[in-house]
Amino acid sequence: MDSLNVVARRNNPDYMQIAGDVRKKLGLRFKAACMLKQLTLGEGLEQAISEWLEKYDKSQGGNVERVSKEN
Repeated sequence: MDSLNVVARRNNPDYMQIAGDVRKKLGLRFKAACMLKQLTLGEGLEQAISEWLEKYDKSQGGNVERVSKEN
């Protein structure tokens, strides 16, 4: 993805920015994996978060999307 698309996402109301601190080793591994797959960090985060939420929903028997829409 080129830098113009990143800027377009940043200005798109359908996207939001998420930030957090992770251990350095984990962050470096994640960045390297994204580079190897030719993904932006945002694309990699979307994939990782989507997979995590699927596992969460299965383990909790619920649906986070439903809860987030209610609020």
